Amino acid sequence: MSKWWEKEPLRFECQADCFRCCCKPGYVFFDKEDIKNAAEFLDSSPADFKSTYLKKENIDWVLEVEDDQPCTFLTREGCSIHPAKPKQCSAYPFWKENLEDKNTWRLVGGFCPGIDRGPMVAIEAIKNFLKKFRY
Repeated sequence: MSKWWEKEPLRFECQADCFRCCCKPGYVFFDKEDIKNAAEFLDSSPADFKSTYLKKENIDWVLEVEDDQPCTFLTREGCSIHPAKPKQCSAYPFWKENLEDKNTWRLVGGFCPGIDRGPMVAIEAIKNFLKKFRY
């Protein structure tokens, strides 16, 4: 059965100088590939990257974003590891929980000004985001 967003095109475009998603409290998940990419980008080893920035939560490596603090990697210019940012960040706002139904998508749009702006996002692109970021 088709999802609602497969029948109704979605538009999205990050808005300049927004960074709201980088200030949302919670966990940023890093898989093995994300850790390797970020560590290389920062000229660090995966072990050093994990010990400096991440903590182990069950079987996952996560960066915890506190309620009153933005992501560790957010600077005035944006994400300091943008070319190597984790899949979770690249996939936003196309997370499973944000796409549950149209009302949820609209609620997320109240937080994220890029929703319903910019070009149409291809259904295959959305499916790829959902495959890459599985949490």
